[in-house]
Amino acid sequence: MTSANNRCILLLQGPLSKYYSRTAHHLERLGARTLKVHFCGSDVHDWEHGSAIYFSEKPENWALFLETLIVSHGVTDILLHGDRREYHKVAIGVAKAFDVTIIATELGYLRPDWMTVEYGGCSALSHFPQSRQELMALEIPTASDEASVLYHGSYAQIVLQELGFTVFNKVHAHSFPHYKNHRTEPRTQVYAGWLTARLLAKRRKREAAKIWEQLKHSGASYYLFALQLNGDFQIRDHSPFASIYEAIEKVIASFATNAPAGTLLLFKSHPLEYRFKDLMRAISQASRKHGVEECTKLIHGQSIKELAEPSLGMLTINSSAGIEALEHGVPTCCVLPTIYDIEGLTHQGDWEDFWKTAITPDPIVFRKFIKALKATIQVRGTLYNTEGLEAAAKGTAEKILSSAYDVQRQNRLEPPRMEKARKMGVTYDYFM
Repeated sequence: MTSANNRCILLLQGPLSKYYSRTAHHLERLGARTLKVHFCGSDVHDWEHGSAIYFSEKPENWALFLETLIVSHGVTDILLHGDRREYHKVAIGVAKAFDVTIIATELGYLRPDWMTVEYGGCSALSHFPQSRQELMALEIPTASDEASVLYHGSYAQIVLQELGFTVFNKVHAHSFPHYKNHRTEPRTQVYAGWLTARLLAKRRKREAAKIWEQLKHSGASYYLFALQLNGDFQIRDHSPFASIYEAIEKVIASFATNAPAGTLLLFKSHPLEYRFKDLMRAISQASRKHGVEECTKLIHGQSIKELAEPSLGMLTINSSAGIEALEHGVPTCCVLPTIYDIEGLTHQGDWEDFWKTAITPDPIVFRKFIKALKATIQVRGTLYNTEGLEAAAKGTAEKILSSAYDVQRQNRLEPPRMEKARKMGVTYDYFM
């Protein structure tokens, strides 16, 4: 651990839990100073660690407000969850100008009970090694880490946290009259969609099992496309696609042109998806447009492992589901650069060549990749039970104050995936 006496860590919006409140507790216990900004009522409810500063002004005033905080409090680091939220994107730009370190958190690249804690940002903004040589050269300390799940999550807890977000924002709305929510859809629409999906869950499961049995018995060769949620920042900000539906159309067009004759393309919906009709319509229209109506299927269920292992390969935009496919030795292509897009793991050529040139991942490289993730940018814990949340908060505080982050602060290099991201049409204002 490094000396924390000269560190002042400003916490912005965290996930819907007490995670940031408990992280601040552990940061201060280790000697750092902390400061918290609230943007909405949910932030107020989740904070149990002393006073905080309310940002109740219009979003366009946020940059100047933050600059004043940095100067007046001697802020050295900014901790934020979701580096593509509007307030956080502004904060990253300001931090760069003032030589302040950004540390971003997200749900873990490893699921289900890990959290991501990264210098600079996540996905294409990650500083995790991109080259095979650099990865394999990393010296990883030997650690005993259980492979099984330590902290089980709860779907009910997820729902309660989401409902609380809406309720507490309403309760405290008078204190935050100009709050700009990062969600793109009305919460009533989302909650109604979730409820409908839960009510239809058994039927969807039966339908998925039927489709899967038919596919297995047919003996057909197929590729798997793991879909992501339309409102996911991985699609909205870390990709050039306007929506997952645009991505579906482009993948089907590529499949129709490049895939071997007689093969199928199987789409797997995200576990939290509820826009089933929209997905079916998008796939049907694109398949008809490109003359492959009989070659595409959509399945709402089954695990990545079960679907990917018999496939010719799995394609994804930039989903962490790719890590699961790699774990099971499945040829994998991520259309856009993400944390596991490394030579020896994923297809490295043009993604449109993947259909005919897919190769299996190197298990030695994969094992080193997982060990390196756990040792560098992953923390064991979860947001969805008390014990796991405390473990995540304590581990996050220790990670932030570790010597590894000091080294990255001093280097301040451009993220290694930025060049490839630019070539794919993904840009970030503060790296242009």
